[in-house]
Amino acid sequence: MSLKADCRSTKSFSRREVCSKHLVRHIYIHPSNRNFKVNAVFEAKKLPTVLTAEELLDKAFGRASKVGGRTPRERALNKLATVSNVLRDYFNKIIKSHPSYDNLPEFYKEMIDLVVGIRRIKKALAALNWANEMTQKIINKAVREIKGGKNPVLVLRSAYGRISSIIEQIDGELRFLNELKRTLREIPALTDEPTVVVAGYPNVGKSSFVAKVSTVKPEIASYPFTTKSIHVGYVEIGRGKRIQIIDTPGLLDRPLEKRNEIERKAILCLKHVANCILFIIDPTMDLEPQMKLLEEIKENFDVPVIVVYSKADLHDKRDLPAFSSVTGEGIDDVLKRIREVLKV
Repeated sequence: MSLKADCRSTKSFSRREVCSKHLVRHIYIHPSNRNFKVNAVFEAKKLPTVLTAEELLDKAFGRASKVGGRTPRERALNKLATVSNVLRDYFNKIIKSHPSYDNLPEFYKEMIDLVVGIRRIKKALAALNWANEMTQKIINKAVREIKGGKNPVLVLRSAYGRISSIIEQIDGELRFLNELKRTLREIPALTDEPTVVVAGYPNVGKSSFVAKVSTVKPEIASYPFTTKSIHVGYVEIGRGKRIQIIDTPGLLDRPLEKRNEIERKAILCLKHVANCILFIIDPTMDLEPQMKLLEEIKENFDVPVIVVYSKADLHDKRDLPAFSSVTGEGIDDVLKRIREVLKV
């Protein structure tokens, strides 16, 4: 099961090399770099709601309609100044609300690139910046024309038409950025606390364990890939301390290029944030592919791996620690082992 050869570049892992046969070869994280720092934490909920083109035009022109002046010339200039301020301030607010995606911690950067695509986000933000510059140029030209003696009513009408045309051209980008906020909410905000990432085949009982021991209650059902996102919970261990526990989507023993987006989210957690991995095996399922996946994880991730059996109420295998999320058997023993490995 060597992953030493046959490697090539893939989008999901940015500049990293990814093996075409199994997991990831160049994902080794030196222990000195393993501590996950969230000084540049990304929180999608802080992104503002983005108006559509029609809503933005209504806002700018509606505000301008309330502006008056002693003469037609003065009224037109005041309206243009109002539209200029509304559009400029709005575009700047949206653009500045986004972080520097290239400077985010690797976990967030690669997760956002996987879920949406950082290049796509940059394209949308660039479109807003273009629209901001173009509308300001239109307004500045209209102001010069009015001050130069042209009919203010005709100039204002023309400027409004050109401004509307520019804003309508970026309606798709505005809608994308608004939807982006909802899409990125599935990326959790992590802390610097000791972290255990729960991994294993789909439907082996990962979510049931996390729900049993922590504050998070992920969806649980008897079909593969129930967990489609990353769920973060916390286990209180006393003295004001706690463990961060991450429930990841299930992984299948198959080549990386055949892994879906759900599986790749799990790999990013293993790659960037795990201080230890809790690998759960379900003895009531086929063991061979589960053991293959376990060996791949041990080979490719330089963190301690705790291996346990789930569904202890359905089998008698005890050559490894076993727990049952139904009866509670073995849960405390697994948590004790996690604390020993994390030294907390």
